[in-house]
Amino acid sequence: MTDSRHTPDSDDALTRHFRQHSTGEPPASLDAFILATARREAPAPKLSLWQRWGRACRQPRWQMAFATVAGVALMLGVVMRTNELDPGPQGRLAAPATFSAPAPMSAPPQAESYSAPLRSDALPQGKFAKRAAPQSLEQGLLEVVRLRAAGDEAAATAKLAELKQRFPSQNIEEQLKALPPR
Repeated sequence: MTDSRHTPDSDDALTRHFRQHSTGEPPASLDAFILATARREAPAPKLSLWQRWGRACRQPRWQMAFATVAGVALMLGVVMRTNELDPGPQGRLAAPATFSAPAPMSAPPQAESYSAPLRSDALPQGKFAKRAAPQSLEQGLLEVVRLRAAGDEAAATAKLAELKQRFPSQNIEEQLKALPPR
């Protein structure tokens, strides 16, 4: 038994009103507040060593420091390498010991080699004797051997002491033993 007259139910009006005004999600201001709080409270991600290094290299105050360190390391490498390549006094060309007087016009000019051994008569005498080119280590060792062979042990010892003073980094005794006896 139903009544043909249908009266609107008060619940239907309430349901329609709720459906009209309900969107189903919280307001945008509440979303923004929650996201800001989460960002603030979340721990910052830890950067790896390479990321920290890359970030430091991009800062201008560190760029100059890194460039300076790299420049100093490069210069030290070049200097150390240059010392390895230097042949020492034995490998250099010897300068001519003296200037000779011009030859007479009738004699043909003679070619002199800079690497030719120095003759004792070509060395200057008198007050210019101190300006002669210094002996190389090998020449000094040969002089010591010659003095010992001549029986002049005192002069040989003095010459050996002079060579040790001039060439402190060389093992002079070993090099002297390696020379062939005369």
